[in-house]
Amino acid sequence: MKIKLLSIIFFLCFSGINSFSQSEIVKEKTTFVDTTGLLYWNKELPVYINLSSEPNEKGHNLKSKIHAKYTNPLYFDTEGINFIRTRYAVDKETHKTIVPQTELLFEVYADGISPQTKSEFTGAEKIILNNKMYYGKNLKIKLSSFDAGAGVNEIYYSFNSAPYVTYESEIVPDVSSGACELKFYAVDFVGNSEVVKKNTIDFIIDEDAPETFYTITGINIEKRIIALNTKIYMEASDAQSGLKATYYKFDEGPFIPYNGNVLPLNQLSEDDHTLSYYSEDKVGNIENQKTFSFFLDKSAPILTSDVLGDRFVVNDQIYFSGRTKLKLTAIDNKSGVKDVKYSVDNSEFESYTNPFYLPKQPGYHIIKYYATDNTENNTGLGGDQYKNYKYSTKKIYVDLVGPTLSHQYIGNNFSTRDTVFLGKTSKIKLNATDSESGLQYISYALDGVQEETMYKEPFNVTGNGKHLVEYFGYDNVNNRNVSQFYVIVDENPPAPNYVFSVKPYRKENGIDVYPAYVLIYLSGIDQMTGTEQIYYSINGSLEKLYSSPLSGFLKGNNTLRFKTVDKLGNEQYSDVKFIIE
Repeated sequence: MKIKLLSIIFFLCFSGINSFSQSEIVKEKTTFVDTTGLLYWNKELPVYINLSSEPNEKGHNLKSKIHAKYTNPLYFDTEGINFIRTRYAVDKETHKTIVPQTELLFEVYADGISPQTKSEFTGAEKIILNNKMYYGKNLKIKLSSFDAGAGVNEIYYSFNSAPYVTYESEIVPDVSSGACELKFYAVDFVGNSEVVKKNTIDFIIDEDAPETFYTITGINIEKRIIALNTKIYMEASDAQSGLKATYYKFDEGPFIPYNGNVLPLNQLSEDDHTLSYYSEDKVGNIENQKTFSFFLDKSAPILTSDVLGDRFVVNDQIYFSGRTKLKLTAIDNKSGVKDVKYSVDNSEFESYTNPFYLPKQPGYHIIKYYATDNTENNTGLGGDQYKNYKYSTKKIYVDLVGPTLSHQYIGNNFSTRDTVFLGKTSKIKLNATDSESGLQYISYALDGVQEETMYKEPFNVTGNGKHLVEYFGYDNVNNRNVSQFYVIVDENPPAPNYVFSVKPYRKENGIDVYPAYVLIYLSGIDQMTGTEQIYYSINGSLEKLYSSPLSGFLKGNNTLRFKTVDKLGNEQYSDVKFIIE
């Protein structure tokens, strides 16, 4: 029989239906022809080739003896376009190979790649905390999928372990608060399905607003009366996404973000007031506004502390001496003062009656005190019946020791054993330091004089002989230290002395005449520190240091000028006139 038409027909052979899991909707592996006539073949399906001379005839299964191992069925090896081909195309009328020779191709698109689906969360505020995603109200979830082959057939999703359903429009979760799990996958037109594990998203929906509470220390609960020193704190909590901010206002004022500190009451008048407040969490849930009404009583007792005695304040630090007392005074212009209590260094509170001394121990001490009037208003942060009561405190430093003293000498001075000699230009510098309340001033007195002189700069002691120097250091709380030392003042220079080695021959006009070989010996006599150096000049020459007898004088009139200097710089000049024959 003459073959009029060659047809190549593919058909499927199904070996069973695979299932992803019990709850997933499973699609069979199949083939698909799109609207343009392109044939898509699931890459996992077998391929059988049949030859027929008629379009609707089943024909004969084409077998390969050469490649029997890889045919009946065969599988497409390439993702995307594959070709079934004959060597050359033949003219349908002449049955001859067309010229130019052309290879004949049948296109088939193999598709073994699953679609890729992504999610988009919109409509709600989002925050990530500790690697968890939180969403607020009005959450919508959009799913979209892409497939490079046969195209996306269906998208399925499961919300919170519910059965999988076909995705048709945006998902609106019906959960108000709590943990959620969204699973989704897509299947293409030839049955390729995504792995659900890759498309599993865990998140938390939070539609619950925070809760805000106030805490007040110092209030007449029955009458809702508070004082200026009452402390109002706000506290808010959110069980899910966490607190974003708390807002408050007094009366008709604007809402203000709460910064965690005590609410300011100073700007309020003595009158009835309303505190309004609410909180917002990190995904936009806003609490319903709450209010608290109260009366502000600005006439609470006024408690002051006064220092009786020495004190010094620097950089908010208060220094006291051991002679200091602390006086507490409470005044109330309404119901009157009921009680004043104080505590020293966390001891038990005791009622105040009279000014009291501070501990006789150096270092820091904490004084706590409060006053209560007859309506339980107090100058602290509330009466002691309130759980969060806080006290007025004063941190003070008791300084019992005066400054550390020292002295030094400026200019010429000389020491031998325990005796210090000073010259008439020598000065005494006094030093004092205090590591506690600090140095206030230094004073001094000379030779037993009772009156103290304020020390401002180095000073000198005049008058030959021994002198007593007493000096005093006062710190800023009037503690005093005393020190003393002796000095000997030497204001007299050495007495110049000279000796000629021979006697003069004679006198001319009252001046001694000496031979050319005469020598002159120079010396100085000092009763205290001794002669240190001698300088000389002959006939107006430059001054030189004397070290040996002088000789070699010019014939005729000569003038020797020499100076004696002691160890304290006291000096004296002397002139000698003589004639060399």
